[in-house]
Amino acid sequence: MRVTQQMISQQFIQNLHRGNKSMETLHGQISSGKKFERISDQPGEVLKGLSYRSSLSQIEQYQKNVEDGISWSSAMDGELGNVTNVLHRVRELTLQASNDSNNPSDRKNIAVEVRSLIDQVGNIANTAYGSGYLFSGTDLNTQPYQNGALQPSNPIVKEWNVGQGLSVEGNVHATSVFGFSVDGKNLFETIEVVAQTLENGENPGSLLNSIDQQLDHVITQRTVVGINQNMLELASNKLEQSELLNKKMLSMVEDTDVTKAFTELSSQETLLQASLSAGGKILQQSLVDFLR
Repeated sequence: MRVTQQMISQQFIQNLHRGNKSMETLHGQISSGKKFERISDQPGEVLKGLSYRSSLSQIEQYQKNVEDGISWSSAMDGELGNVTNVLHRVRELTLQASNDSNNPSDRKNIAVEVRSLIDQVGNIANTAYGSGYLFSGTDLNTQPYQNGALQPSNPIVKEWNVGQGLSVEGNVHATSVFGFSVDGKNLFETIEVVAQTLENGENPGSLLNSIDQQLDHVITQRTVVGINQNMLELASNKLEQSELLNKKMLSMVEDTDVTKAFTELSSQETLLQASLSAGGKILQQSLVDFLR
């Protein structure tokens, strides 16, 4: 096949255009920090990027759930600690009033503080949290303690979705804490019996075992909260690791390797200069040059 001057010129121009196009692409990648600007540039990589972004979006929601769960657990642990302190004080007063050196009048005086402790436990049961009440479970708008009595609570407990098919349940609520039955009486009723016994001037020593059982149960409930908090913190650590991995993979798919891009750009510039130099010599030749 005969190669003409026109064919050489056209081939040179095409190569020059490809080189300029490559340099334009590299300039765009360096300035934007991304390997591609349009889906049509690299469809396969774009789909991978969308998949990683979807995973990061899910992880972000899981992290919000975990944060809410940890916040709830911290608040619940603090209030259960307050209930424990109140019951310790009730026990101290009961033990004090059990001493035979106390007369009925002394016991009635002690009953005044025990009555105030019942109100204190009621205030703890009605602790506000967020837009509702801490111990109300999913029934946020109902006060657990009203008109001097523990109210029936919603059996549906709080739950936090912390991963694909993974959840942590907040099984501690008003009924599980204050509704625990000892000798047929819940926590409020147990303290109420102590107060009534003291108001009657009687020895409350026989009630110490009931108070101890209520105290042990509150401590158990606090342990459950601690276990939930540990599970949530573990989930948080795993989500953080998963987030870092997905961000790394997304960066590998989308982000420009600046060092590599600059190296390729320098190489393209060198090739372009060499091409222009060679092309200048080729295109300057005329018919006279071939007839020599």
